[in-house]
Amino acid sequence: MTAAPVGARAPDAARTVPMRVLVLGFCRTGTASMRVALETLGFRDTHHMASVFQNPAEIAIWNTALDAKFLGRGTPYGRAEWDRLLGHCQAVTDLPGILFADELLAAYPDAKVVLTMRDPARWYVSYRASLHAFYHSRRLALACLLDARFGATLRFGQRCAGLALGSPDAPEAAATARFVAHYEHVRAVVPQERLLEYEVGEGWARLCAFLGVEEPGEPFPRTNDTREIRAKMDERSAQIFRVAARRLVGPVVLVVAVCAGLYAKRRGLW
Repeated sequence: MTAAPVGARAPDAARTVPMRVLVLGFCRTGTASMRVALETLGFRDTHHMASVFQNPAEIAIWNTALDAKFLGRGTPYGRAEWDRLLGHCQAVTDLPGILFADELLAAYPDAKVVLTMRDPARWYVSYRASLHAFYHSRRLALACLLDARFGATLRFGQRCAGLALGSPDAPEAAATARFVAHYEHVRAVVPQERLLEYEVGEGWARLCAFLGVEEPGEPFPRTNDTREIRAKMDERSAQIFRVAARRLVGPVVLVVAVCAGLYAKRRGLW
């Protein structure tokens, strides 16, 4: 059966393809590169936080799941709810998925698990330089005011980071403790034969052997490093500013024209 196009989701759809891979490593451990790699290997779609940015209608659905798990509001998601949300996906990586590691493991017991690894100290530096910086950027704050949908997605990302780390502003010791605890938990609950601990820089060999697929004849992808993600955010905010400027041109011209007319009439120029 053919998977849905990347980023597509029918709100009431059940599962259309098997869930095959759960990538449960923290964000900023190469999860965006892993998404591209898995889709190159034929695991389509692979859900990632970028999927939420592409389809902001998911935010309300994910927030309902977050409220149930972390606030005790509503019914926790089970297999039926995950299938409706992720039924077109053969793999999951990154936030918000990793916040539901136990739930996804229970819902998809046949899926293989990849734990993307990174030195905790280096991971924290990357988080502070990228995601944390975005949440405190005045430029992006202004873009959020001008574009409600962009604001909703950025606030959702901040909420997910806060739940993963205890706070989006968690100091290094607290954040890395959460990081380490998450990895220890995954190792404790996933059978060894179902788990691959993997660093994205390793390339294809171990990953493909674990997943039982052939290695592709192209380099392992590398995407969404700190420089690239900053460039993406700069371009998105610049796009929002351009749209806002175009919208302001008409009213500004009208105000100037009216003022000029009133001035000319008062001076008896017409």
